[in-house]
Amino acid sequence: MRKKYEVWNALDNLKDYYEQERKDFNFTYHNELANLFMEYCQFLNVEMIPSYQIYAYLEDPIYFQKYSKLAFLDVAFKNMFVHAMREDNAQQMMTLYEALVDYVLLQMSGFHSDGGHIKSPIDSSS
Repeated sequence: MRKKYEVWNALDNLKDYYEQERKDFNFTYHNELANLFMEYCQFLNVEMIPSYQIYAYLEDPIYFQKYSKLAFLDVAFKNMFVHAMREDNAQQMMTLYEALVDYVLLQMSGFHSDGGHIKSPIDSSS
């Protein structure tokens, strides 16, 4: 559950950056893409790929031969992710990132933000 919250929270934070038109939005976007990729690989129990090799891992057939790696199994995620990496329009970047997060959370059996409400009982005797 914690990992799903972290994935959702990263999206929420990136939305704030986008809405504030922060100058470091692109930098943060690409960092969050890399983080999302790592989280999804961990969930899938797939070997972690260094962030500087992710694009080659997903797109360059020579990479597999050079590093003796297996192809990434989730083709739908791969295609969405590569599209997101290539995008340079901020509005489209947000749309693609949100779609990736939705996809990952669905694969992780879903996640629903409760709007910040605590669902565990509160001890008022203290």
